[in-house]
Amino acid sequence: MSLRSRCLRPFVFAGILALAGAGIGLETARASLPAATRIVLQKAGRYMPTDLYLRRGDTIALRNGDARLTHHAFIEAERFSFDAGAQEPGAETRLTLVESGDFVIQCGIHPKMKLTLHVE
Repeated sequence: MSLRSRCLRPFVFAGILALAGAGIGLETARASLPAATRIVLQKAGRYMPTDLYLRRGDTIALRNGDARLTHHAFIEAERFSFDAGAQEPGAETRLTLVESGDFVIQCGIHPKMKLTLHVE
């Protein structure tokens, strides 16, 4: 083993320990993050954004940004259902996600409108 390898070995070991410790700290910090609220805009016949990655307990606010169109957001899934009813222009409906999985929010009035929720 060369002199250089022997000299660097303690630093490499210390670096590995530091990285391992940082990973544990990051996981702990992630677990303690508060629930988030995300705004989803319903406008021009689509949801913006069209895909969201969320955690259980997060809330989405479905905001009708159209000046004249009414929307009707709903989810029909085996473990979870939601129906916002008629959402007039400017109206906002909130949904707190209590189940993990992938869910599709559709509009009962505009069938091409789809928003996919990925909840962990």
